Formats: sequence, C-alpha cells, structure tokens
Amino acid sequence: MMEELTFEGVPLGELTAPPGSPPAQQSTRPPAARPGSRPITVPPAAPAATMAEQLQRAHAAVLDTHRAISAWQLARTAMLTGTAEVLRTDGPYPTDDGPAPLPRHEIYDGTAAVLETAANALPGDGTGAIDLTWRNTVPDAPTALDAHPATGSGGPPLPSQWYVRDGDRVIAVVARHPQAPPWPRRPVPRYPRDPRPLARTSVERLSAAELDALAAGEFATVFGAAFDQRGLSPEALPAPWPARLLAEVTAIEPRGGVYAQGFLRATAHLTADERTATWPRLIVTASELLRVYAFHRGFHLCLPGARTTPLTDRPALVELFDTPAPQQAELRLEMEVTELGMVPRPYLIGDCRITGGGQLVAHLRDLGITLRERPGADLAFGLEREGCRRSAAGQWAVCSELVPAVAAEGNYRAHTLHDVRDLHGTAQVRPRLPRGDMLMLDRCRQAEIGAWREYRPGSWLASEHDVPEDPWYVRESGGALPQLALMEIALQPPGIFSGLLGVLGEYPDQDLTCRNLDGTARLLREVDPRGATVEQQTTLTSHTPLPGGLMHRYNFSLGTGGKPFYTGETVHGYFTPELLAQQQGLDGGRRVPPWLDRCPPPPAQVRHLDLREDTRLGHGRMALLEDTVLVPDGGVYGAGYLLCTKPVRPDDWYFEQHFFQDPVMPGSAGVQMLYQAAHAYALHTGLVDHLLPHPHFAIAVGEEVRWTYRGQILREHRQVRGEVHIREVHHDGRAVRILADGSVWRDDLRIYQVDNIAVQVTSARRNDRGEAG
Repeated sequence: MMEELTFEGVPLGELTAPPGSPPAQQSTRPPAARPGSRPITVPPAAPAATMAEQLQRAHAAVLDTHRAISAWQLARTAMLTGTAEVLRTDGPYPTDDGPAPLPRHEIYDGTAAVLETAANALPGDGTGAIDLTWRNTVPDAPTALDAHPATGSGGPPLPSQWYVRDGDRVIAVVARHPQAPPWPRRPVPRYPRDPRPLARTSVERLSAAELDALAAGEFATVFGAAFDQRGLSPEALPAPWPARLLAEVTAIEPRGGVYAQGFLRATAHLTADERTATWPRLIVTASELLRVYAFHRGFHLCLPGARTTPLTDRPALVELFDTPAPQQAELRLEMEVTELGMVPRPYLIGDCRITGGGQLVAHLRDLGITLRERPGADLAFGLEREGCRRSAAGQWAVCSELVPAVAAEGNYRAHTLHDVRDLHGTAQVRPRLPRGDMLMLDRCRQAEIGAWREYRPGSWLASEHDVPEDPWYVRESGGALPQLALMEIALQPPGIFSGLLGVLGEYPDQDLTCRNLDGTARLLREVDPRGATVEQQTTLTSHTPLPGGLMHRYNFSLGTGGKPFYTGETVHGYFTPELLAQQQGLDGGRRVPPWLDRCPPPPAQVRHLDLREDTRLGHGRMALLEDTVLVPDGGVYGAGYLLCTKPVRPDDWYFEQHFFQDPVMPGSAGVQMLYQAAHAYALHTGLVDHLLPHPHFAIAVGEEVRWTYRGQILREHRQVRGEVHIREVHHDGRAVRILADGSVWRDDLRIYQVDNIAVQVTSARRNDRGEAG
C-alpha cells in the first residue's frame, strides 16, 4: 500500500531514499493512468515539478533527521541504563509467527530520555540535590526533546532550573541546589490504610530471572493465577518494560514501613560512565522498584494496556552525597512506600535510600509513578460490557476496581457513563461510596439492567469484595466480625448500583446525597471471611420518585463459595438538600429523651462506667463507647439497660472516609455502638464470668436485626447518645445469647432505632500462638 502512495508522481518509497541518492532515483514520472481515465502528464521542466522535487528532498531530510534523533535517544537511554549496545530503530525483525518482541534494551524509555536531557543541561557536579516535577506524561516514542532555562519574572534565565520540552509541551521542570532544600516529611496517619491489593500473591522476593519474566509479561507465572490475563487482546495487555536495572528484589513487605503501605529492598549494579550523570540512573532504578511493587499489588489489572509513567505535579527530591561510585558498584535500595491509591489512576509514592559499599549514595523523597491505560483506550463506566479485569471466579468483570474508586473519591466529570457525556451538570455532591478503609466493594462481576434511568424492578448486580486477611475492623474489635462490616459490605453495592442505573443523572444542577433509610439483615451461618472473596448480590425491587429525590428498595445477599451467609433488604434515599432538610427524626420532630432521663426518681442501682480503655469492647476506630451508665435491672423490659454518651469530634475517623464532599457518621457505626453496649452489659454485670478470661462476642445466627434511620450526624453536632434495653438473656451452659432493642440520639433528637440486637457470647478459641480468634 505504501508504494502506491505518490506525491506529484513520485512513489513515497523514493522520498526516503538514502542521503546522496542520484537524482535518477527521485523520478518525476507521472502516475500510471487508471482504467477509463485520461492520463495526466507533467513536463519535467514545469515549475510544479521543480517545486515537487525540492519538497521531496526536504521531506526526506526531515525523515533522516527524525531517524537520527530516534537513534541518538535510544543510544543515550542505553547508556543511562547500562545497556550500551547497537540499537535497531527500524522495529522488530519479522518472523514466521509475526513480529518478534523487542528485546528489553530496545524498548524506548521516555523517562530515562527526559532525565538524560535534563542532566546534559544542568550545570554542577554529582553532589547537592535535584528538585524534579513532572508536568506531562513522557513520550511513548523517541522525539525531539530539548531543555531551556527557566526565567525569572521578566528577568534573565535562571541557570539552576530548566524546562525539558517535547515541542511545546513542558514534560519536566528540573532544578539543582547546592544542598537539599527544606522538604516536608509526610505525616504518619493515625490509622494507616490497610493494604488492599487487586490480586493476592505470596511472592516476597524476586530473582533476576523472575524480574525478566515480569518484563516479558509473565505476571501469572511469577505472581500466581490471580494475575492471569489470558484471553485479552494483545493491545489490552500491559506494555513491555524497558531494560532491567535491578539485580534482584530481596524483600517485599506489603504491610511494612512506618506508613504500613509497603517496604521493599533490592540490589542493582551501577555502571560508571563519564558521559552520563549518576542521578538519572538512580531515579530510573528506584522508579523500576516502584513499578515492580505496583504490579505486585495487581494495579495493572484494571487498565487496558497498562504502562507506568512518572506521577505528574508532585515534586520529588533527589539528595546526592559525595560517595565514590566504582565500576560495577552494587547499590542497595530500601523503598518506603508512603502513599498509594487508585484515583485518578493507580499510583504509588515512596522514599528511597540508596547505599553503596555501606555509604549513603542518595536519598530520594516523594518519588512517584502512576499507571495509565494505553493511548486511546476507553474507560467509560457502564454495566453492559466486559472489561479487562477478571472476577474471582475467572469471568471478565463489567467494572474493575477503578469504578468504585472513582465513585468513592474521584471526578465523575472525567468519565463517560452509558455514553451520556454531559451527565453531571454543575452539582458538586453526587451519591458516593465510602473511601479508604471504609470502601468494601471492589468490582462488579455481572449485571442485568434496563435502559438508563428506567429503574426496572428486577435489575440485579453481582459484585465482589476481597476481604483482607487481617482487616482493621476484626483486628480492632477483639477478633470478632462486627455488624458494622457486614452492613457496609451488604449496603455499598446498592449505592453504586442506583448511580449506574441513572441516579447520577438526576438533578444535575443540585447536590444529591445518598442516605440509607431502613433495612433488615440476618446472619444465616457462622462465617470467617478473612482472606476470602465475598460475593455480593443486589436486586432492585422497587423505585419510588419523590418531589426532590427518589427511593430504591433492594434485596441483598452476601456469600462465599456460592453459599449465602447474610441476607436482607434495604431502602436507599437520594435527596436534594431541600428534601434532606425535612428529616425530623423518629418522633415527628418531638424531643423524646432516653429512658434514663425520663425516670422519676432515678433507679437505685446505677453504675457509671468509663469504657474508653476497655479494649475487650474495641480499640482504635472500633472504640465507640465512652461514658456509660449501667442499670442492671432497668430499661423498658426490666432486664437491663445501658446509656452511652460520646462527643462528636470534627476529626472523628469516619468523617474523612464517609463520604467524600459529604461527611456524615455512618449508620453502621451507630448500630455497632449499640452492639458494643450489649457486650458491655454482659461484661460488667458478671453475666459471662464463667466464660472469662476470654469471652468472644459474635452476631447471633438466625436472628433478624432491623434498623430505621431518620437523621444524620455531622461534624457540627455536639454529641451522640445510644441506649440499649436488654429484652432476653438465654444460657445453655456453653454460651450466652442476649437480645436487646436500642436507639441513637443526635444531641437531643432520636434519629436511629435498632430492634433485635442479637449477641452470642462464647469462650474464645485460641490459635497456635495463644491469641483469641
């Protein structure tokens, strides 16, 4: 086909003849006449022919220049990565089975090329510090990179700061400092986020051969079956990796480091070369270690044609030390992952210490990479097509982990849903999923839906949640699976399902919030889902339009291995601010105080407890009880009563995570507070003394809990109060079952009612290490 294209009668192939080709090779003969057409002749001496010949030669010169630039950049990249071989620039050699893959050293590394361009421009020696900020994605192929000094406001150039450009695009801003500038240290969160890989693997170290296998795309071979992407088209598979710099990765600790986001150790060999600076090689090597960890976490599985690129608009610092670097010096890298996330694309940030011969060579701070899809890939939301992500059962999922992540804290406007492009108008608040450790929905496996905004009853969604092996809510509640977690795992899929059915398109110019209104749930069997994938099934049973909102009723089921263990139904409301403001609590706006405040005179047997330090009830985020009043024979049933009071603090952990742009205390936290009150009754009345010292609290199997919410708790409110009325207590010699009813107050307004709080108390089983489980 290319040979058939002509310009003024000259085959395109002749336009790219080698320099110095005789004019006879650049013929000006006219094109062959097509059948039935009149031949067109162009006299050789005509002005058009002369102009054509000049343009042809100019075009050929441009192509030759581009080839030279490509070859130079590939060669410089090879020097930077220590693979200084003669590099092909004309693509892979053909084979009988199709194009052969490029060897690693022949894959263009845009990051390395940009850094080498900056290093050639920056003055100075090998000490001091380099301040680097990426402004745009690096080129995918060799291009004409150049560097220009930055200028002050109307003044002369600043010799220590340079812009690396690709044409008119600024790719990176690089500055050299004689010594490291003040650099803020990232604070350690009070509750570091639980590591949440997209795929689980037991691999904790990688040899050189395994690193080469990863570079060749053999992720399932190295990491395990959860990483299998067989069946995808070639363009949907991850992009090939450039030349390997790491010799081996000696340790991968997903919960390691101060930030509990990951800690890695690796070795590499530095090839000293007077023609190249050291600091670009250090950045590329440390970035490679981050890339290995990103794929170890499975972040590439949610993006078609995943490739890594530097994280933009996040400054990084490379502090260099005057350490001799002998030929083939072995470097040791220690990478502390400080942050990772999914929005707007999967990313990692880390601090890396690099030593050689026991001496510190460099300290890299806030180095970041992100994974992106192949250029032109479609990431539109929707439930009507399969993506590039497999479910735990091996099916192609309709929504990867990226969709819940965007629903939790991303920019809806940056995505297309059901081909509705102007979807969200001017409103800032849309229905959200919880974020961070409160997000308990990973991917949507299958769905059956009607048309956009049709809300057809019977529409269903099958989704999945990969429960961590040591989830925070079990760890911080004494080893028990709390009702808070089960409710969140069950109730989050209806929230996103309503949005994908059409709620995101409702009231586009008004804030629209999602609130759970009521529901029921029943635990069908004892279950320990730690380390398992929970299958979430959600079915829309009714749709009710309202003036200023709508309501959806759902049935839900949670299961493992195809067998349900938790079922129920729930109602979600989607409200504009005007409709939400009409919530008046459970008593029609009347102020009905707790039972204890209505007792004249006060009960005789009243005990005041401070439960802040009683870790048997919960610690960390699960410490939901503070000042408590216990009346052993009190309450409306005369079988026992507790009233708990705690202040609302603006920095309470759940406001940051539930929800983005719409902070509110989750109703599940209020329900869990009442469950813990029932636990406290059992502990502090001697009811379970015969089970001590290790009582184990669990949700009672077979009992249906019912909840109703008619209000919300925001940062501006003063206090939360919760009461439980013990209704029944059953003993069978080995266990105690407690049944209770309860309510929650926001300041002086009753807003939650929870009926049939059912608790089973047994003697905790001990594991091999003597820990309660």
